[in-house]
Amino acid sequence: MKHIVEAGTDAATLALFDPAAMPEDAANRLQVDPAGLMEELVLAGRAYRIDTHADGSYTLHAYVDEPLPESIAQYVREPVTVENFQVPSGRLYFAGAEYAAPDMEASLSRYKMGEPFDVRPGVYRLTMYKTEYPEGIDEDLLREATPGGAFSLHRSMGCFVWLAIISAVGMAVAIFGEILKPWRYYLIPLFGAGLVWPFVVARLKPYRETQERYQAIQREHPAYVARLEYRGS
Repeated sequence: MKHIVEAGTDAATLALFDPAAMPEDAANRLQVDPAGLMEELVLAGRAYRIDTHADGSYTLHAYVDEPLPESIAQYVREPVTVENFQVPSGRLYFAGAEYAAPDMEASLSRYKMGEPFDVRPGVYRLTMYKTEYPEGIDEDLLREATPGGAFSLHRSMGCFVWLAIISAVGMAVAIFGEILKPWRYYLIPLFGAGLVWPFVVARLKPYRETQERYQAIQREHPAYVARLEYRGS
């Protein structure tokens, strides 16, 4: 079975774990020495830690008791195996390590920095991979799947954002500065129009459909891939 989950981190570290694998005093220990507890869990096969080297959002594909498909297998690198990975409750969380807690529903209630997926409770052989893709693969696939006009509109969003930034600066100068004061009443509407263009484009149906398609393509190219093979209870 294939699962797709996303996680975010502000500490450049992700974790895959079952909260039920944490010790009874985990809540207190997380207040005192969260890094020490995570290290203990990793060494005991009760959590897997990923050093991302950067903050941000990351996607994981998890394949449970099935091989990696060729569409993903060709891009995986640097496998790391944990022979006895503990999943006592059958609910695994992929989340920013700084959000790891016995009560993950509460921990993620304010910020969605992780997601769970369910497997059969027990012990697994976990193999974790990083991925590496050809440069521009998402954009190339989007171009193939999208009409030319919609693709160009999607690509142009960056230009509209820059136009809005320049317009914001220009409006501030026109309102508060002296250089553009003689033309203030002509420039303010012009700069105002520049400010709203990204919002106008974002509401257009072709852009929204293309953005949804782009996000779907990105979800099929995860940063990390996990293979879980059931070994017993």
